Amino acid sequence: MLKKLLRHRYFQIGALICGCFLLISILGYGITQDSSPQANRLMPEWAQLGPGSTKTGVQLKRVNERQFWYWLRGDEGQGALLSVKGEAVWSGDTLRFKSEKSDMMLAFDRAELESGQVERFHFYLGTDNFGRDILSRLIIGARISLSIGFLAMLLSIFIGVAVGLVAGYFGGVVDAVLSWLITVFWSIPTLLLALGLSVYLGKGYYQVLIATGLSTWVEVARIVRGQTLQLKNQEFVLFAKITGFSNTRILLNHILPNLTGSLTVLATTNFAAAILLEAGLGFLGLGVAPPTASWGIMVKENLGYLVLDQAYLAIIPGLAIMVLVMAFNLMAMGIREVLE
Repeated sequence: MLKKLLRHRYFQIGALICGCFLLISILGYGITQDSSPQANRLMPEWAQLGPGSTKTGVQLKRVNERQFWYWLRGDEGQGALLSVKGEAVWSGDTLRFKSEKSDMMLAFDRAELESGQVERFHFYLGTDNFGRDILSRLIIGARISLSIGFLAMLLSIFIGVAVGLVAGYFGGVVDAVLSWLITVFWSIPTLLLALGLSVYLGKGYYQVLIATGLSTWVEVARIVRGQTLQLKNQEFVLFAKITGFSNTRILLNHILPNLTGSLTVLATTNFAAAILLEAGLGFLGLGVAPPTASWGIMVKENLGYLVLDQAYLAIIPGLAIMVLVMAFNLMAMGIREVLE
């Protein structure tokens, strides 16, 4: 089955796109132009630069040494970055240049500067209204979407499998109560449920993760319950009961392995749903707290530019969300077709 899956066109395309996003998010600050935490270096004088713009800056001496794990958490020891207007000229051991911010002539000794001294910055996707590099924030935002999507998917699968297995296997009052619970959650729109949980839990990474996971488990529980009802009457399960195996062993060793195919499809679709929910909550102001580089927050911050020349500020993160969700859906389609 794995060979069939790897040859499936939809799965190949989806896996390739997801792999690219995953690689970019892992490299993180190691490949971003702005390596400050959350790619949040504010440069008002570089605000709303168009794609392909370049600027010259002078990096002052570091506050403290760069940590080895800076690519994971960002470089917290950077010195101030000053924007250069025109050219920076050395006069002996003194660097002189005109500041773009204050239009004043500044002078710094070599000892006050970072080893690179004068640096050229290339903004391939432009900058936002705070002068932050869009490409850098897009890369760091991929981490937020993928990590929340993955952990929320695991949470939803865990809850859904536990509820579905218990309800389908034991039946009776247990099934009635858990089925009622599933029906109640199923009747509430997913986004509305996520909004309610986010309002209750508050803003933050873990709060969004929990709210997203608790909003997407119902589909898993319904499918697992239905398949468990069918499997518990199969001969191999009845034989395990006669042999004296415990209910826990039967559920984990005999029924659960037969749900692997369905759970793989559900995990893929829930991953995509969690990414969409995280972006939606961020857009509504109930996601992770700014200045976290979330794609949903980036769309919200630049929504007003859709009718102006800087529409790309909102379109670019929106396209990133669309492409990543589409990739997971393509993978789910490939897995479903192969299983069928």
